[in-house]
Amino acid sequence: MIRTLTSSFLKDPPGTKFEGEDPGEQVLYVLRRSFVTNLGWILFAVLLIISPAFVNTLLFSLNLNYPELIGSNLAFNINALWYLFTFGFIFERFLNWFFNVYIITNKRIVDMDFYHLLYRRVSDAPLRNIEDISYDVQGAFEALFNIGDVIIQTAAELPQFEFQSVSNPAKMQDILSDLVKEAKNVQ
Repeated sequence: MIRTLTSSFLKDPPGTKFEGEDPGEQVLYVLRRSFVTNLGWILFAVLLIISPAFVNTLLFSLNLNYPELIGSNLAFNINALWYLFTFGFIFERFLNWFFNVYIITNKRIVDMDFYHLLYRRVSDAPLRNIEDISYDVQGAFEALFNIGDVIIQTAAELPQFEFQSVSNPAKMQDILSDLVKEAKNVQ
């Protein structure tokens, strides 16, 4: 279960449905940004979690009896607000990663962009309208972890789709190319 939740590449995910799915449409792949792209904000969150303990220890080691200086209730409230902000930050970053998904079905591609709790953008294009698929791997971090952007040129209303920071972009380009060829041969 946890592996499924944190996976950035799911093939034939069982029971996956999405809003606007057509009858007979089958979800073949669900993609997210690679989980290692979260390392930056995770390390920052760890720093935010341990910093009050470090500050409290520092103030006590300097023989500043700061609870008496500012009051124990105020010190508690400051720490509580700090952790509330920290866990809100963690929750927002996780939701942003988790709900930004790219879905490939047997009929189309769907790009679901989640910006925050009250705003999301969903774009799709039929496989038969895809004209070109390329990928970019830029930088040492991306090359080391085999992460890149898959750029899809379409003849649909939205001329370009970008699957950002997906794992193994060359494999995704190959999979999409095969699906597009199959969709165009069916017509």
